[in-house]
Amino acid sequence: MLGAAIQSGYLSQAPYNATLSKHFNSVTAEYEHKWDPVQRTPGVYDFTGADQIVEFAEARGMRVRGHALVWHGATPAWVNSLSEPELRIAMEDHIRTVAGRYRGRIFAWDVVNEAVADEGQANTGGLRNSVFLQRLGPGFIAEAFRLARSAAPEARLYYNDYSIEWANAKFERTYALVKGLVDDGVPIDGVGFQMHVEAQNYPPAAQIARNMQRIADLGLVVNISEMDVRIRLAPGDLMTRLEAQKRVYREIVGVCVAQPFCDGITFWGFTDRYSWIDGFFGPDDPLPFNESYGAKPAAYGVLDALLRR
Repeated sequence: MLGAAIQSGYLSQAPYNATLSKHFNSVTAEYEHKWDPVQRTPGVYDFTGADQIVEFAEARGMRVRGHALVWHGATPAWVNSLSEPELRIAMEDHIRTVAGRYRGRIFAWDVVNEAVADEGQANTGGLRNSVFLQRLGPGFIAEAFRLARSAAPEARLYYNDYSIEWANAKFERTYALVKGLVDDGVPIDGVGFQMHVEAQNYPPAAQIARNMQRIADLGLVVNISEMDVRIRLAPGDLMTRLEAQKRVYREIVGVCVAQPFCDGITFWGFTDRYSWIDGFFGPDDPLPFNESYGAKPAAYGVLDALLRR
């Protein structure tokens, strides 16, 4: 399964629509299923953009991945002022309402996103010091998964995070978290490896494969959930950097293709015209298609991986 994160506001643009429809068979809402866009005001839901994405996919026989039910980012400001019992009620309502609305229509959800602390970050028991951890304690993660299973029993449920493709302490904390959930009978089906990487500094394929295998050994599936490859700081001229990017896409996508427990690849966008990277890291060209929707060397690297060549 090959997917892309998309935004509803771009779907009316013919080149965007056509490229997406031609090359991908699954989509993820980049923003529109997150808490802030759907419930900016307490108790007032707006599914306009979220519905447009689901309806677009359904009309074309594409599958939809849901992202993300509980995340410290894109959470409306009013959530931060809630007491423990108020936050628990709000989280329950949010998960039941959003996941329940798309029951049978969204085949997988990132239930909890980025709850593990980064390297060197202050944390509690290895977890990010978010409002959810502060008010509800570490049990909020298991609680969120149980609520999601109740609201969408047919959907695959994932924990999703970045920088866990490396052999590092963050992966070990993530592994411990996920193993604990499995051991406690929490309904988790898999782990998403986001894979936001740099062309000049990316984990070796064998290392990614080892981390994925360890998750699979817990009886779970994995996926590449948000891939993009930055090239701004890579050495050489533009063509050299684009070829380096092609190599990274081919190698990392190839890891998933080679493993039966890897159930899909999603790029975080597909055209350089629209990427979160530019605003966060600086101008770049991180995706398989350029700003004019032409296939870059990276797109052919992905194709090489899919065809195992």
